[in-house]
Amino acid sequence: MALINEPGTPDAVAAGDALVVADLASAARQRERLGGKAANLARLEALGLPVPPWYAVTTAAFAAALGPDLRGRIAARLAPFAGSPSVRELDAAARDVRSWIEQLPLPAGLGAAMAAAHAARIGAGAFVAVRSSAAGEDAAGESFAGLHDSFLYVRGETEVELALRRVWSSAYSERALAYRLAQGLPLLEIAVAVVVQEMVTARASGVLFTADPATGSVHDIVISALYGAGEGLVSAGLDADTFVVDKQSLEVDRRLAGKRERLVFDAANGSGLRHEPVPAAMQEASSLSAAEVGALARLGLLVERHHGCPQDLEFAIDEGGRAWLLQARPVTTVAELGPAAGNRLLWDNSNIIESYSGVTSPMTFSFIRRAYAIVYHCFAEVMGIEPGKVRAHRVVFDHMLGLFRGQVYYNLRNWYALVRLFPGYQYNQKFMESMMGVREPAADPADDARMSAPVAGAARAAGTAAAPSRLHRYTVELPALLRLVLRSASNFLHIRRIVGDFQASFSALYGEWSARDFSAMAPHELLALYREMEDRLLWNWKAPIVNDFFVMVFYGTLKRLAAAWCGDASGSLQNDLICGEGGIESTEPTKMLLAMAAAARRRPEVVELLRASPPEVLAAQVPSDPRCAELAAAVRRYLELYGLRCMNELKLEEPSLRDRPAFLYQVLRNYLAASDAAALDVAALESREGQIRAAAERRAAAALAARRGLLPRRAVFRWVLANARLGVKNRENLRFARTRIYGLLRELLRAVGQRFTAAGILAAPEDVFYLTLDEVWDYVEGMAVTTDLRGLAALRRAEFDRYREVEARPEDRFETFGMAYHRNLFRGRPPRRAAAGSAGATPAGDAGAGPGAAALQGTPCCPGVVTGAVKVIRTPADDASLAGEILVAERTDPGWVPLYPSVSGLLIERGSILSHSAIVAREMGIPTIVGIPGLIAALRTGQRVRMDGAAGTVELLD
Repeated sequence: MALINEPGTPDAVAAGDALVVADLASAARQRERLGGKAANLARLEALGLPVPPWYAVTTAAFAAALGPDLRGRIAARLAPFAGSPSVRELDAAARDVRSWIEQLPLPAGLGAAMAAAHAARIGAGAFVAVRSSAAGEDAAGESFAGLHDSFLYVRGETEVELALRRVWSSAYSERALAYRLAQGLPLLEIAVAVVVQEMVTARASGVLFTADPATGSVHDIVISALYGAGEGLVSAGLDADTFVVDKQSLEVDRRLAGKRERLVFDAANGSGLRHEPVPAAMQEASSLSAAEVGALARLGLLVERHHGCPQDLEFAIDEGGRAWLLQARPVTTVAELGPAAGNRLLWDNSNIIESYSGVTSPMTFSFIRRAYAIVYHCFAEVMGIEPGKVRAHRVVFDHMLGLFRGQVYYNLRNWYALVRLFPGYQYNQKFMESMMGVREPAADPADDARMSAPVAGAARAAGTAAAPSRLHRYTVELPALLRLVLRSASNFLHIRRIVGDFQASFSALYGEWSARDFSAMAPHELLALYREMEDRLLWNWKAPIVNDFFVMVFYGTLKRLAAAWCGDASGSLQNDLICGEGGIESTEPTKMLLAMAAAARRRPEVVELLRASPPEVLAAQVPSDPRCAELAAAVRRYLELYGLRCMNELKLEEPSLRDRPAFLYQVLRNYLAASDAAALDVAALESREGQIRAAAERRAAAALAARRGLLPRRAVFRWVLANARLGVKNRENLRFARTRIYGLLRELLRAVGQRFTAAGILAAPEDVFYLTLDEVWDYVEGMAVTTDLRGLAALRRAEFDRYREVEARPEDRFETFGMAYHRNLFRGRPPRRAAAGSAGATPAGDAGAGPGAAALQGTPCCPGVVTGAVKVIRTPADDASLAGEILVAERTDPGWVPLYPSVSGLLIERGSILSHSAIVAREMGIPTIVGIPGLIAALRTGQRVRMDGAAGTVELLD
């Protein structure tokens, strides 16, 4: 048996069963014999971090000391405790076992090996700490923190050997045995290594967590520090200062304590610690300087990065101000890995939640993920990005979306990476963020807090890649920007022709495809039709992209001019100017329904029937009731034209109006319940829109007339306004085209589901939506890696049903690190703590806000002050009966528009100024506010509020 591993003794290293390890090379080869604490110290020292000199007595020495005889005695003594022993019985057994171990002679040669290691690593006469390093100790799942004994300020060979035995025996203390029983760990298979480490005479010491153990936040470092030895914090429970450090900014929140006592070397006893009072002048002062806090935080980040998970460090600051790391172990109470795991991704559901709220099916996600990749390829082509550049960034194009617990999110890191490919990104970034409805812009990747100082330094040394030189911008970016401007100018000049050609082509293709009987087609024929749709339509989706860019430029410019030239402080003038444009196709279904309601109102027997029966009964009764022949014909015509629509209409799994026409009858009932029939008159709606628009035009004209300058501001403003109106109208109509093609795809996939069900491949037609596009088509074409589609769909359905039942959905914006679905909780960054003693602002919607307080604030979209009761509608399954209430929803899409004439106002939690709910509400002249944080949680049906659509405020009156 080798006695000691030292530098220059390779034979001992090869033996692999040394009693003492004293160098890093051996530590790397014998981690299983060193225990957790020693192995972690070896890692710290290997990183070049400041670690006091140390050596380890291995588990082999412990095993040799016990021998088979003593192990047998211990086994017999602990045999009765396999169940649930009483505290008294366990304590008695622990005392017996500990006394046996503390009287053991050391194995042959161990004393000499320790003496040699001590002289080589620490030096004679130095004080040391003797601590346990049991196998499993300081591991990720079994910390054993504080369960084994430590001995400080030990000096001399005899005292070190005595402390060694006492550490060994502490593995069988009552608390250690109780912990093992509670954790289901064996009581006999205990392997203990011991660390002997030079003492640091500490001016201050403490612990550092690279994640907040109280809140679980992986974005903060928490440092607890006090004067003297760290045992005052760990064991004695003395008051300590707390420093919370933000990992990205390294900003520090200090919470200072009154530190009355400290633990220092017990000189009178010659070993150990004693309590002494802290001088009065130091009690309220910070135990650590700002520089020391910063240095410790950087050390913590370095250790965390190396280990890939949050760390719990013990440290000491010596009299010279140098920081020493005494030990490190994983934080066992934090669920997430955090930035240490790398691969930081930022997820945000701004704007996209308007189309994909709640749980979205695997089929829908698989389609939109592919659709986004194709559309952004088209976007790059439109913007003139070189094909080689697109190929080099194909990973970005293919990963624009993510799915978390069934919820769809933007991958903002990739979204920004893609947009940065476009020349002039820095000039239009704000416009793009406004269109997306992003509440908080993403940081530049070059500013990623994960970059360590050495990495950042290397980047700077390599030529400051994150900050291109001015020459680079002039020689590379400026020509590309000029090409983009010329290309965009050409597109903008021909925008009417571009959009018109697309709409004509779309109408022809849609007419051809919608005329087919999907139910009569075989699966391979449906696959061929899907590919035709993708090739002929999706890969030619350029006109909507050109128009979106057109809207981004002109609407963004209009908003700036309204503020700068017209003094619009509320941010609502540009919305009012766009109102009443007309020609928006997505409003036509609602106008058709209003006409149906007006015709029904002239037939009292029809009105009586519609009011008397619930919508589900009407859907079955009206088509065959002779009294309703005219209404039934109008309904059939409506379903022919718009029957593929529904609420949540971009989610392929949602049943359409053709599947569930009851919603249509609920809308008609709402219209007929209105006390003022004139309020539902189409001409009255258009008149209200015109009044809002005319008032805004007068306001803008007066403001422009009052300004003098060289620029023909009135002409420029009118030109920008005309183009913004055109772009917004085109945008809504092109979105309606998207709605129609989604409706066709929904029918095509339902036909696949029916065929698969008839063949016994699926249990029900709807199960097709629990598969992905590739899984369906690969099954048809012989490339499936799983052919049990019935079992796969059942597994997915069960998983997604759990997502629907869980109330705690992912937050609207969050980061993931490492593997996105592993040890990430999908929660946002916590707000920064207010500094100690500072007064925090009362949050919006605080319970302390009394009646009449402006408790909620959003983005104004359409002016008008309304006071009344609210009706909260969360999902298409909710009761949609309305009679003049203020409609409250998390988000809306075109399928909600038929409800609008029955409401007096709209309050929408999610959505941007260019969201569908905002644009259509403006067209109808309905007072509207969007983007109201916390709206759904704050309001309940029947509660009275006062909303101001121009100011964007909601006052709670109840």
